[in-house]
Amino acid sequence: MGRHALPAAADDRQPSRATPRTAVEPASPSPEPQQLRPRGRRSALGPAAARATFVEHPKPTRTVRMQSRPAPVAAAPVASVAGAAVLSRTAVLRAERAVDPRHIRRAANAKRAAILLAPAIAVTSSLTLAVPANAATPAETQQGTTTAQAAQTFTVAHDVKVPVVTTDGMTTTTTVVSYPTLDLRFGVTTAQAQSALSAALSAGGDRATIVETALQYMGDPYVEGGASHEGIDCSGLTMVAYAAVGIPLVHYVPTQDAAATTIPESEALPGDLVVYDDEDHVGLYLGQGLVLQAPHPGEVVDIVPMYSAAHHFARLLPAGS
Repeated sequence: MGRHALPAAADDRQPSRATPRTAVEPASPSPEPQQLRPRGRRSALGPAAARATFVEHPKPTRTVRMQSRPAPVAAAPVASVAGAAVLSRTAVLRAERAVDPRHIRRAANAKRAAILLAPAIAVTSSLTLAVPANAATPAETQQGTTTAQAAQTFTVAHDVKVPVVTTDGMTTTTTVVSYPTLDLRFGVTTAQAQSALSAALSAGGDRATIVETALQYMGDPYVEGGASHEGIDCSGLTMVAYAAVGIPLVHYVPTQDAAATTIPESEALPGDLVVYDDEDHVGLYLGQGLVLQAPHPGEVVDIVPMYSAAHHFARLLPAGS
């Protein structure tokens, strides 16, 4: 029976259980016999009043809707806007890249490339720029003069007149030799060059020939392994100068130094060799503290002061020359 159904009325057709049955009286005949309700359980329909009776709830029905919460993004900065958590654009892009297969592959490739290039970068960073072989190091450079300052001391003297004094025992002759250009560096003046060249050429003999031959290459560019006016290096200059007096030399500084005899500076004469102790450079001694040389790439054959780097003098000419 429903919760709000009305109780059914008492059945007056059923005799009371408390009244004992003693005898059955015969029913009086009636024109129309009445149909009795079945004994036992009441009808499921019940009275009409019970079927139409209900109670309305005073409050409306409340509907609850369940929503799934999104999974939080790890290590993503959030900004509070009006009480709600909002992911920044950078965090969203970072989260998308973290799950993007292409980004993962690119990151892996970049990591592998960094691992492979690291040794090469380390080796390259440890390399130093060395001066080429057979290159000169002037005195001022060894004392701390920079390349820019050295370039400012480079001068070219034009039409230099060099007096050459010769004597045959009876008469003395002075001849003026004109040089179109003389390349002077590191403070060498035109007067110093004139004096040294005049003394070297006036001595005559093989020494004068060696110096005069080397002066023909004045102003020619330095070329590694060269021995001509198109380009010449330091050992090439000494080789062609000594070839003029019939002394062949190998185009290599250590071999030229090995073929010569080391002499003290006090005995050095014009035409002798001035060799670095490490045998990396060689020049021709002009006397009076000047050297004729082919320096290094980018420069030309010039006249410089005596080297401040460790050096020694070597002689190739026979004794008495």
